[in-house]
Amino acid sequence: MKLVKHSISGFIFLFASIVFFSCNLEDFNLNKLSKTNNLIPDVFAPLAYGTFKVSDLAPVFKPDDYVPITVSGMDLSPAIISKLGTTFNSAAIDKIYLITQFTNNTLCDLDFDLSFADASGIQSGQSYPGMIPAGAMNEKIIFPLDRLDQDNLQNAISVKFSFKIKLPSNAANPILYGAVKSQSFTIKISFHAPVELQKL
Repeated sequence: MKLVKHSISGFIFLFASIVFFSCNLEDFNLNKLSKTNNLIPDVFAPLAYGTFKVSDLAPVFKPDDYVPITVSGMDLSPAIISKLGTTFNSAAIDKIYLITQFTNNTLCDLDFDLSFADASGIQSGQSYPGMIPAGAMNEKIIFPLDRLDQDNLQNAISVKFSFKIKLPSNAANPILYGAVKSQSFTIKISFHAPVELQKL
């Protein structure tokens, strides 16, 4: 029995020695966790998502299958995507980055223009243009939002996209509308924001 007690005491002493001599005791200063000045976590949140066939957004005057796509492009009907009800505490957030991520499964380049719309359907603030090359996979474009842009994002109920399909500049042969209309592209929209906890 004494042998067991001595073994346990020796093990506890050995463990305490290892902890004391091998660790930096500053690492156990829990007072640091009470200071939020140095804690700035990042928040990522989804806003909208959608997959669209070119034919679903065909122009009002539907083109014939044998109409070629030109360098100047063909405007598609706008797509309206409902915002997913994401809200944020703007008092603790100074910077917001709007992240657009595209997969373009079409043969054409894709010009886009993104904007926010309020409950009346009226555009809130500026729009955000970009271009996605043909065949791009998870192409990411990031837009920084200032305070006014953040308010527009907060108040918006939907995200509006306007699209134009264009012949790629390196295309060797014409591309007909009929070859593109059944193809699709995917949009993911989210935001990234550093949160300053001391402002909460």
